[in-house]
Amino acid sequence: MSKEAATPAPLKRKCRKGFSDFFRKAGLSGRMPRIIAGGTRDNTYKDFRTALTKAADDEFVVLLVDSEGPTSEGVGVWSHLKDRDKWSPPKGVSNDNAHLMVQCMEAWFLADRETLAGFFGTGFRASALPGRPDVENVSKKRLIDALQNATRQCRPKGRYDKGRHSFQLLGQLDPAKVTKASPYAKRLVRTLTSKASEG
Repeated sequence: MSKEAATPAPLKRKCRKGFSDFFRKAGLSGRMPRIIAGGTRDNTYKDFRTALTKAADDEFVVLLVDSEGPTSEGVGVWSHLKDRDKWSPPKGVSNDNAHLMVQCMEAWFLADRETLAGFFGTGFRASALPGRPDVENVSKKRLIDALQNATRQCRPKGRYDKGRHSFQLLGQLDPAKVTKASPYAKRLVRTLTSKASEG
């Protein structure tokens, strides 16, 4: 049993809307993926396994979670999840069924700094953010600390808070900038686009 706290329903709704808005802008408006917000990490994996058993022949189910740390070149997503979470790929799935936000979703925000600055507005300090363009190589702790430092004087939104800000901000990002900076995000959008065109 996971020790993570249950995720409130309003936050799950924000999650679904944020990802839906992002995917729509990424060009998936013709056949939008249905977003299931699992909440805790373990619940997300359980929901993924359940969705696989209920999926119709023309439905493609994807697991999307933070990597929570660096990934190794040449190591597949399922291998990463096996090492970190002890999750095994369910029978019949491929590498296309599993995707990561590296090292966490907030890395996507660094890819679109203009939207990030506009979202927080007055008091935002861009200089507090990591300057490197390879956003997937910024550690989760450094990234969250940097976001909170960059936004500590912002009004009226206040300091960055995942529950209050993350999914609203996600929905405003430019997918082209995110996929350019994040190979894993590019892989996700390409997979969803390919599977949508097959339907």
